[in-house]
Amino acid sequence: MKRLLLPMILITFAVICLSIVHIDNINKLDAQSNELRKKYNTEQYKLENSIKTSIVIP
Repeated sequence: MKRLLLPMILITFAVICLSIVHIDNINKLDAQSNELRKKYNTEQYKLENSIKTSIVIP
């Protein structure tokens, strides 16, 4: 049992560290996704407004 203690501790530590890094990466991706979504919506809104203003109804 004593021989398995150190490997179990190391594996547990590695899993905890990897999960923390994974959560951090997911949060960064979520922030980038929101930023790109806002940018796309803004550009789409500007495009729609420019199309509406460029159409002249006689």
